[in-house]
Amino acid sequence: MTDAIPVIDVSDFLAAKPGAREATAAKLRHACEEVGFFFLQGHGVPWEVIENTFEASRRFHALRSGEKEVLAANEHNIGYMPFEKSISRASQVYEGTRKPNLVAAYFLKRDVPDDHPDVVANKRFCGANQWPENPPEFKNLMAYHWDMLIHLGSRITEGLALSLGLEKDYFKPFTSRSQSSMRILHYPPYEKEPETNIGDGIGPHIDYGFLTILAQDKVGGLEVKNSAEEWISAPYIPGTFIINIGHMMQRWTNDYYKATPHRVKSQGNKDRDSFPFFFEPNFDTIVTPLKDYYSQENPPRYEPFHFGKYLFEKYSTSYAGNLEEG
Repeated sequence: MTDAIPVIDVSDFLAAKPGAREATAAKLRHACEEVGFFFLQGHGVPWEVIENTFEASRRFHALRSGEKEVLAANEHNIGYMPFEKSISRASQVYEGTRKPNLVAAYFLKRDVPDDHPDVVANKRFCGANQWPENPPEFKNLMAYHWDMLIHLGSRITEGLALSLGLEKDYFKPFTSRSQSSMRILHYPPYEKEPETNIGDGIGPHIDYGFLTILAQDKVGGLEVKNSAEEWISAPYIPGTFIINIGHMMQRWTNDYYKATPHRVKSQGNKDRDSFPFFFEPNFDTIVTPLKDYYSQENPPRYEPFHFGKYLFEKYSTSYAGNLEEG
């Protein structure tokens, strides 16, 4: 891993211009081999929509506690979770600490009606979203944001497949009904100096899923651990998403691509908002190391496993008592 988090423009790739597949695949491969994070430009998502979504998020998090807590996160991990009700348990691996995360979150998933068969059957992680009455534009903006990022996630996944020497649509059967989720996060102002508040935003962790697409505001605070075990800044770059691969991609590639530890440091007297979108495999996907990434000399390091069962176990332990594991 290097210190630099690369910026990758995918406009030519998305427009299917000649030579763009190979060039973009090479850039993605380098980013995933060396860093595990990259900034995404030319993604086609109108940034004024993102700015409007940030404003709706700020208005939601500014509501009185009672208006938000009636939307408390349920067994499907949908709804509102107040400040200091989560712990990045992985932080004890990286930093030896289990301090609560100083962040509030609203969780949503693919929006389905109350009479959807999965909702009627009370299938885990398939409940209907809980939408607040205020601000009135919240639901439409978040639903639109969701739709755009589901599409973008599928296109990034095509590039990642090419970067691994696979057919562009290799991961499509595994993500056609993506068990994705989105968090609308708010970090409050914090009085401590940055050197003393480590872990008080979100503690060090790796993402457990497949691919994360993050919109962050201008405040900053996201940091990534480099190959020298040093924390480096992943700053706000106008008009970009920041992308990172998660533990599912690490398992699929038999550790060839590795999920990178990262954290968020609260930024003094400034509010911070961000929207991580987790583009995941389908619930029933069996994640097995790719055959091109193991051999007799480098045997599979992971047994095949069921992603949905993994999610069930993960959430059953991570969110017991409103504790979050990063």
